[in-house]
Amino acid sequence: MHLKKIQSFSFQIIGSFTLSALFFSCKVATPEPLIENSAYISEVFEYVYAPGQHAKLAKATDITNFIGKSVNDKWLYLGGFGGYVIAGFNHNVLNGDGDDFEVFSLAGASPEPAIVYVMSDGNGDGKPNETWYELKGNQFVNSQRNYWVRYYKANSDTTNITWKDSKGNVGELVCGYGAKNSAGWWWTSTTTDSITFSGTRLPDAYDNNSTTETPYWSVPHDRYTSGYAENVYGSDYENLLGGNKLDISNAVDSAGNSVNLSNIRFIKVQTGVFQQAGWTNEVSSEVRGAMDLRK
Repeated sequence: MHLKKIQSFSFQIIGSFTLSALFFSCKVATPEPLIENSAYISEVFEYVYAPGQHAKLAKATDITNFIGKSVNDKWLYLGGFGGYVIAGFNHNVLNGDGDDFEVFSLAGASPEPAIVYVMSDGNGDGKPNETWYELKGNQFVNSQRNYWVRYYKANSDTTNITWKDSKGNVGELVCGYGAKNSAGWWWTSTTTDSITFSGTRLPDAYDNNSTTETPYWSVPHDRYTSGYAENVYGSDYENLLGGNKLDISNAVDSAGNSVNLSNIRFIKVQTGVFQQAGWTNEVSSEVRGAMDLRK
């Protein structure tokens, strides 16, 4: 989502993943030559937008907004739960004491947490084809791992996108503001009639605190306190550049066990919340690059 006034308001497995649908996957050269061992992301390997209200604004070419030095007025829409970007540095980011890298997000936005996964380049081929590890945030114990959602394209321009999940739940994406239905939330680069995303599902980010029939949506400041991208309420958020600082030492495997990584080369940033909060619509992360804090 964009910044809003908070009021009445395949498969990816943590080691490897596949998608059960065809989608647009892009890889582009850096628009401008980067300094050798630049502190910033040098390449985007995949970008997939999950159904959400910004589908018509999310352009495949926007992956350039995630490369190089962060710019405040350029970002990448990830969409609803599961939407992601996979990117890499042109060098290894070392795991030292404290925070190791920072992921920038839409400046001033309300928290719409994205989970960050990391991968080393053990085989040295410069490609993200090894094991992903999740960076554990403060809501790790309250999250659902190995969760998936399959979205189905609306049958017409006047109906809603439908979904089912790994828990046996089914439903519709209902537009709370801006349109009569969610048909337009289907990304044009998704060429199939269904698409499945899998990963860790985080707890709902928004609460309806209204005592009347009129909703009043807010984000509790103590719900997401560290370990996620696009989280302005995190203790790891810094206002100067507008991003969350992350520690590679928080990496865990698919069983939730800590792993010891001396360095990483690639990151995956994925919308972790599956929630619609009234007129604010779906919780959808927006990010704008990352920086090696060890440089």
